[in-house]
Amino acid sequence: MGEEQHADAPDAASYVSLGNRLHIVDGLGSYIGYHKDTYFRDAHGQTLSGYAQKKFKRLKLVYSARIRIGKSEAKYRALRTLNHVSKLLMLSEQVRDRTAYLYKKVISETPEKVNNNILVMAVCLLMAVREFKDGAPITLEEIAGVFERCGHRVNVRAMVREAMRLKSITGHSPELRRPEDYVPRVLSMVMNNPIAISKMKSRGWDSSEYENAMRGKMLAILDMIPASKRGGRNPFIFTVSVAYTGDRLIAGEHGRHSVLTQKLASRATKVAEYSIRDHFGVIKKLLESVPKAAIENSE
Repeated sequence: MGEEQHADAPDAASYVSLGNRLHIVDGLGSYIGYHKDTYFRDAHGQTLSGYAQKKFKRLKLVYSARIRIGKSEAKYRALRTLNHVSKLLMLSEQVRDRTAYLYKKVISETPEKVNNNILVMAVCLLMAVREFKDGAPITLEEIAGVFERCGHRVNVRAMVREAMRLKSITGHSPELRRPEDYVPRVLSMVMNNPIAISKMKSRGWDSSEYENAMRGKMLAILDMIPASKRGGRNPFIFTVSVAYTGDRLIAGEHGRHSVLTQKLASRATKVAEYSIRDHFGVIKKLLESVPKAAIENSE
């Protein structure tokens, strides 16, 4: 309560009328009791008579979802899918509400009829998670995959194509991800892998000490490699390879054996070993041009 909003934080809140919440399609005005209420009381908390109970139960039943949503059935289904997808991806309410806000904004600004509301919703979710950066480090492939799990024909290629179409119509487009946005997630995946935890202990690391050392080294490596030299590589895979590189560097600096192997990094993050190997080769060449003292002191 009373916390000031940061200037660079996306605006997930909008002023809306009563009963018109962002993430669902509602009717206007007040509700009769709670959502699934079947027993009613008056404004003073007193139980209504049997006749009044029957009357308001009938009125609540008449005020059905079909009547509330009217001609907005496609929008209703898209927002319902968003709620389901948000739970599967374990997204915060702020990301969900920002997605719903962007979806309604895009729909209202698109002059032509929208033929695929689900695909538009998927693109809006991509916009939202990229606005929140490391607060919602979800990849494009994961968004497409979870929509497919929910029974919708959404794939990466269709999302990219729809994002380009929306940009030409409304000017809205997803922001580009940076590897820095994925550092907390990749580090969390490593720190929650039981094999990695066991190897940390056998190497003499305290888990919090290792995590702090890795975070500092990963950010330092990314700071040494400018975006112009990353070659447009997948930012999530690049971050996993940076984690593998960082583990090798801190092991050498502390005189210990490294914790991560390419196989273990692959198992912890679900990234193919050959991708880690390929990206590591690029990172290694780029770091060879950096003075050794700068790498050793970069934490």
